[in-house]
Amino acid sequence: MARFDVTDAVQALGPGESRAFNADGHEIALCRGDSGVFAVADLCTHAHAHLTDGFVLGDLIECPLHQAQYHLATGELVEGPECPALRTYSLVEQGGRWYVET
Repeated sequence: MARFDVTDAVQALGPGESRAFNADGHEIALCRGDSGVFAVADLCTHAHAHLTDGFVLGDLIECPLHQAQYHLATGELVEGPECPALRTYSLVEQGGRWYVET
């Protein structure tokens, strides 16, 4: 497992925002939902669009192409065309720094 410092990206996130982050080839969406900050795969499992081009709606992220909605905490599909869940990544705060683990 590798650990990547994403402190600057997390601190720059406003409510309902997402930012793309590449962690050693893993395309990750860092998202600030209603319940906190989450890290999920940035590619929709249905259409392979970048989810960071879509919308954060509460604790969901919505694909910009087909409006598939995934839960940020679990990666589970909530609404949209049938497709696999998103991969989620561990995001931890330690000593004022934020890290994503792949």
